[in-house]
Parts: sequence; structure tokens; C-alpha cells
Amino acid sequence: MPLDDALAARMAEPDFWPVYLFDDDAPDVYCDDAEDQESHVTRFGTGGGFALVLELTLALEYVDLDLEAPGLPEPANVGWDDQAHFHPHVMPWRELDLLCRAVALHDAELRHPGPMLALLCRFAFLAENDDLDTVTPLVDAAFEAVRPGAAGGGKVRAETREWFDLRNLRGTGLVWTTRADGYDAVGQDGTDGLPLYSLRTPSSEEFPFAAWSALLTFARGRTAAAAADPVLARPAVREALDRCLAADGHEHLRALADALAAAGYGNRVLLRAVADPVDRAEACWAVETLAGLPQGELVARWFGPSPLSGSRSWRLSLSLPVRGRPERFGPQAAEQLNAALQAANLGSAGLGGSSLHPEDGGYVLAEQHLDILIRDDLARGVEVVSRVLHTHAAAGTATLRPQGKPDVIPLRPPT
Repeated sequence: MPLDDALAARMAEPDFWPVYLFDDDAPDVYCDDAEDQESHVTRFGTGGGFALVLELTLALEYVDLDLEAPGLPEPANVGWDDQAHFHPHVMPWRELDLLCRAVALHDAELRHPGPMLALLCRFAFLAENDDLDTVTPLVDAAFEAVRPGAAGGGKVRAETREWFDLRNLRGTGLVWTTRADGYDAVGQDGTDGLPLYSLRTPSSEEFPFAAWSALLTFARGRTAAAAADPVLARPAVREALDRCLAADGHEHLRALADALAAAGYGNRVLLRAVADPVDRAEACWAVETLAGLPQGELVARWFGPSPLSGSRSWRLSLSLPVRGRPERFGPQAAEQLNAALQAANLGSAGLGGSSLHPEDGGYVLAEQHLDILIRDDLARGVEVVSRVLHTHAAAGTATLRPQGKPDVIPLRPPT
């Protein structure tokens, strides 16, 4: 079943992706009438009665993901994302990539990387065994397909970087265990970074473990079947395929397409991906599948090191006393911090909450709490924050800490 027509049309509108991705500068699409709230539902089917069902309510900034599977009396919720009590950590990257491949093989109109990956990557996270060299080319290509615009300069797209910042759980103490029923679950043994918010924990009674395991088994079977055609063992095909497995293998795609066509290879999805890919990344996973290579092996070979290799992100909390300040002081400070960090390509800042103190029988605004994201260079990022706060004579009373930790980061005067 192809992408829902109404959603496909909405995705082409310029405000869709900022709203869907919860960008701070997204336009307000809220509607007071609950019956008129804009919502969309679309299914990504692998065949065999399995499908992931995405439901999004843009005005409420709410995105829900359900699983349809044989044996389930009704779709089971596997995760959701919003701005309050989110549980978006449904699957590690490798599972999302696998499911996108299986759906593309089942439905020729849902090419991979494309809409499914762009829409569902918010429900995938990076785990310890995920190599960024195998990830970033596919995420970049997915957003390029649905939101054209060059990243330039060998850098990843902004959407890819934002996803990395939000979903990079490597080094945060993730622990995979096998439950008593034999299914894999994920927990977190303490955290030195982003916390895990998932229904897929060892003690969960909500996550459909058996149905999810069956979905993955079916997806693996579908991709394996595409590589089992005896045609692929013919000498001319094998020779052409082997040439495509080198680092410059993308230069030999035409010869492989010709060899497959001459041999009568019947999988039109993979044949099209080799002969006429929308992006080199599409041809790459197709050749991986045809050759029976492990997921991502050829991606890393064709595309080389990821621009995100070695990247890090730090999430900080800034408490900013505002009593006696102008009413707009907190929001303006957040705007200036955000502009300064973005201008230096070091991160972003935004309002995260506030504290009220009792006064004269009522309450007054005492503190604004800001969420700070710093990328790659913590020291430089803190310098930018410190400079802005010193400009407003606020560094002496403000407190900057790593999120969830008591350690205070000094806000030294700029030099």
C-alpha cells in the first residue's frame, strides 16, 4: 500500500517538516476545535499481515506508532513522541533499516531511503553496535528525497544531525537482555547522557514482544529471498556484482543492471534500484541485498567515514534568576543564546520551564530554566553561553549544569 495521498501531499508543503520534527521555529498550526485538528494515518506494510501504522496529529505535536501483526486482535502501540511524556525509543537503527528494506521490497512505491525512513527515524535510536558510517548516508538520502536541499561541504543534513543529537544512546549504559519468554528487551544501567524512554524494557507488559519478533523474522526472510534467486549465481551476473562490491562499485552499476536484465532477474524493485536509483544509497542497499552482505557493510565502503564520526553532544540545564528583571528577559536571553550558539555552529538553546516563588499571598516568576545543547566542543559552547550571560550581567547568578547532574559548570568572564 503506497503512502497515504493526503499525507504525501501534506509532506510537500513547506511547513510540514518543521512541525513534524518539533522544530523550535515551526509555525503554529494549533486549532481550538478538536474535531478540526489536522491528523494523518499511514501504513507501512511488509506483507504477511505485518504493518507499522503511523498516526500524527500535527497541531498537538503528537506522533504515534502501532504494530499490526497476525495474532494481534488490534494494533498494538509500540511508541509515541510528543513534547511531554514521550516514549520514542522503539528500535535500534538496524531494525528500522531492515524494516524499510522489507517494505520497499513489498511495495515498489515506497522506495528506500525515502518517506518511511524520514518519518520513522524518530522511533529509532543509535545503540552501541551502530556504526555511523553505515547510518548517515541513508538518513541523509531519506531527507533529501522528501525535503530536497543540498547539505553541502561534505556535511550531514541538518535533519540528520538533529536526529543524531536526539537519538544517540551509544555510551549511555544500554543493556540488552533476553526475557524469560525468549524475546530481547532493552534497559539502561544508569546514564551518562540521554535517558532511555521505551516500552521495550525487560519488565514491560505493554510492548508486543512476540509480534515484534515475528515482524523482524518476516522482514529478514523477505530480504533473504531476494538474494536467493539462482540467476544471481550465473557467472556474468556474479562478475558484475563482484565489481560493485569495491569502494568504487557505484561506478559499475550500469554493467550490473545490464547483466541482471539479460539473465532475467525478476525482482523489479532491486533491478530498478540498481538501474535507476534516486540516490546512490538506494543502489547501495540493493547491491548489499543481492550480494547477501551484512546490513551496512557496503554503505560504509561506498560512502567512507561519516562526517559525524567523533561527534558528541552535551545537554545542559541553565537556571536563570529573573526576579527584578524585565518581563521578557528570560525569553530574550534564550533567543540570544540560541542565535549565538547556532551562529558558531555549536548547538542551540530554548526555554524549558520556570519556577515560581510565593510573594505577598501569591506567586511571582523567580527563575527561567533553559535547555542548552552543545555540539562537539563543550568548552567553546560554554564560552558562548558565558559571553551572552555576562553581556546581561546575569552570569553571576545563573547556574549551568549537565542535565540531571549536580555538577556546576563555571561561567567565567570572556577573555
